[in-house]
Amino acid sequence: MKRFPEGKELTPHNKEYRANARKYYGMIRELSARYKDKEYGRTLLTKYDDVKATVRGKELSVKAKYSQSDSYMRRVAANGLDIHEGETAYEPPLVLLDDPDHRRVRSLMGKAFTPRAIEGMRQRIEEITKYLLSQIRGKKRIDLVRHFIGPLPTQVILDMMGMAHVSVQDFKSWSEDILMGYDPERGKSVQKRLRSAYLQMSRVFKKEVEARRAQPGEDLISSMVRAQEKDDKLNDLEIISLCTQLMVAGNVTTSDLMANGLFALMNNPNAQNKLTSDLTLIEHAVEEMLRFDCPISETARIVKSDAEVNGCPVHKGETLTASLGAANHDPTKFENPHVFDIEREANDHLGFGSGIHVCLGAPLARLEVQIALKLLLEQYPNIKLNPDNPPVRRVLPFFSGFTRLDVCLE
Repeated sequence: MKRFPEGKELTPHNKEYRANARKYYGMIRELSARYKDKEYGRTLLTKYDDVKATVRGKELSVKAKYSQSDSYMRRVAANGLDIHEGETAYEPPLVLLDDPDHRRVRSLMGKAFTPRAIEGMRQRIEEITKYLLSQIRGKKRIDLVRHFIGPLPTQVILDMMGMAHVSVQDFKSWSEDILMGYDPERGKSVQKRLRSAYLQMSRVFKKEVEARRAQPGEDLISSMVRAQEKDDKLNDLEIISLCTQLMVAGNVTTSDLMANGLFALMNNPNAQNKLTSDLTLIEHAVEEMLRFDCPISETARIVKSDAEVNGCPVHKGETLTASLGAANHDPTKFENPHVFDIEREANDHLGFGSGIHVCLGAPLARLEVQIALKLLLEQYPNIKLNPDNPPVRRVLPFFSGFTRLDVCLE
């Protein structure tokens, strides 16, 4: 019997997996509801109900320290940065905090992501989008990631922080390097870039925090500084780490959603014609993009003590990898799951997760992508993939996206 893939082979490091992850999801789902991946020391979940129960499980942890010694999460956590030590001192990101710390930090951050606050950003997002489109006017072929998809969310986050004056390219580049901290296969050269990027980004944020303390404004960093002064218990290190997380997660996840969605759209001419003919479908289309190829493909939870998840026993120290991408293609949940249907009804996908760790910036990401795609497709309804330059997918476990997406605009 042929050995079934494990560990690295079940990540984008495997070229075949990278090209067709859905095929692997289906194979695993048929083979075992709870697949034991010994190489990564985890149990891989691919069924919708199992995945949803896991990400919503309040008895489960996101902290690698509770995992068994062979868990890949320990490699992810060993990111080469030091907690509370030296220039690379950092606080764990929100996604790696359990309650009550998670609740405390998220409640403070959540004030910037209320429906009213997000809607208030609509005009500025439209302005940034129109500016970026003006920069590609007259060009016939471009790398959409470099010239449009990448800069947009980076600039939006910088604006939220009151940092419209800094280099978008620097922050985009640093974000990409820091993101590699989630790769359990990263080598020394990647680790070096990660550390360097974190140092450079955190130094900029440190100066911004000091400037807001001297002269506060109405931006997100000022809000965090005010919370600190009101004894809401955000220290400088937490503010810098939160800024770093917002920058990395906020721009990479949104740009990946946009690139994945456009790739799916351009590979489905009927859907593209339907959407460009009726752009009122844009909200439905973005939800289907989230389901069809979600930017965060997997997330992990650690079992702190023997329990049950969706009626099945799990054991202390066990690492549960909840495959959001697989769950979103479970045929018992979604009719014709491999069909890209921008008019899909009852699209209860898990593209942004679920439970207490549901993506904090989901409303902002949705708005950015809706606005960007609407304006892009209004101007270039016949946009298509460049046949001479195939797209390049991101090689990073647990994420799905593109580092290059060459298109013909006309």
